[in-house]
Amino acid sequence: MARIQIFESARSEAGRNVQNRLEAMAEVARAREQGADIEHYEFASDAPEFLRDAQVKAYIDTAGADALPLVLVDGKQTLAGRYPTRAELARWGGLSIVKVHADSVNCCSGGNCG
Repeated sequence: MARIQIFESARSEAGRNVQNRLEAMAEVARAREQGADIEHYEFASDAPEFLRDAQVKAYIDTAGADALPLVLVDGKQTLAGRYPTRAELARWGGLSIVKVHADSVNCCSGGNCG
């Protein structure tokens, strides 16, 4: 299983989109519950972690904090500028993807449950 590290900032362009950020953190929580090894760092509360990793520090020095989030998988930059999707987290974490069908909310309407 891969080690996934997500470095993000609520002040970055991606982080300011509250709905997108909340959905991303829900996906991270779901992947963790399924056993993925995910470390999540937020710039405001975990600044020392951003400086500890030379790759992360270099990314911020070059692209700026507004270009976060940055995702490392096993220490290699894998994604930058947006949050990972459920499928990406599953692939990197060695998890199966549980697909949700758009009509699953109403699956029992009309007596079609089985």
